[in-house]
Amino acid sequence: MPKTHRVVVRQNEPSALAQSEQRKLSAIMFTDMVGYSALTQKNEKLALELLDEHRRILRPFFTKHNGVEIKTIGDAFLVAFDNALDAVNCALDIQKALLEYNAASPETVQIKVRIGIHLGDVVHRSGDVYGDGVNIAARIHTIADPNGIAISEDVCRQVINKIDARFIKLGKGDLKNIATGIAIYKVEPRSSDSLSVFWTQIKFYMRQRKVQYATLFVVALLMGGLLYSKALQGKSEKRELMVVVADFVNETGIGRLEKQLGTILRSDLDDSHDLEVMTEAKMQSEAKKLGKEKLKRINQELAMEIASTNKVDVIVTGLIKKIGNTYTIDLKAIDPVRQRYLVTALEMTDNKDDIPAALRKAASKIRDRLESESDRLRQGF
Repeated sequence: MPKTHRVVVRQNEPSALAQSEQRKLSAIMFTDMVGYSALTQKNEKLALELLDEHRRILRPFFTKHNGVEIKTIGDAFLVAFDNALDAVNCALDIQKALLEYNAASPETVQIKVRIGIHLGDVVHRSGDVYGDGVNIAARIHTIADPNGIAISEDVCRQVINKIDARFIKLGKGDLKNIATGIAIYKVEPRSSDSLSVFWTQIKFYMRQRKVQYATLFVVALLMGGLLYSKALQGKSEKRELMVVVADFVNETGIGRLEKQLGTILRSDLDDSHDLEVMTEAKMQSEAKKLGKEKLKRINQELAMEIASTNKVDVIVTGLIKKIGNTYTIDLKAIDPVRQRYLVTALEMTDNKDDIPAALRKAASKIRDRLESESDRLRQGF
């Protein structure tokens, strides 16, 4: 049995505990097994066997995606990641592995797990984590379906254009002991159909005990369903413009700035109902088909190649440079077929902290122009 030591902290002396404390932005994942407590009451031996099997399946994925297992609490895991992308990829891999495991297993020994992820400012201390970010993640995972993944809006913003998956906005969740409502999203493979989106949103409202609002929500969606066939008829005429965003060219000397700006630009353009921005995962996949392996950047030339083998309507490029104390952002929207500029947007700022705002202003100009020209671009003019 390991020895225990009592730590005595003298007044006015910094403790080793305080010195080891570190506050940083982390993606926090909570997982738990569905029905484990009930199973222990019925068949404790089987419950413990499934618990061990569950741990055997999940732990390699934590390591694979650079996660740190903070603790195991019964049938639950608490895991910390340095970024949201690793956390969500880990969750998707876990659910895929469990889906395959369950497909080959009898119903009585299947393992179903709920996963919740939140990105927040947390305190790392002596191998544990503390703070609102941890509490929110713990509440979010209870909203996930069995074999499902629920994430906060903060996580969604970071990964939506980097992962080829479906993100379903459920609404604001009333999380126990969390003062403000948190917007919750469900993450699932793109193979799911639109009907599942409908029922996922209904179930979320019902589980939030908003029955009166859920009833109105159902009626509204059913009325909308009556118009669904008309929407489908007009879909070919009113399809979204496919947009490929090439990686930013960064001439400022600020490391990794191009990645941050690329994420903001894709997100802002994808907010439009007339535009569909190709995800980074999809672009990498298309690049591989062209024989381009292990790319660090997708430049304008490669974006043109990707456009030539896909139904791409617009390519958007971005450049940021620093001249003196002024940062200049230069965005261009290009017709890949005719190889002509459709619209350009230029914004400048003398404050480094205002770069994201300047980019959003430029992106808004590009988005607005493309929306206004969308019908003409769909027709190939």
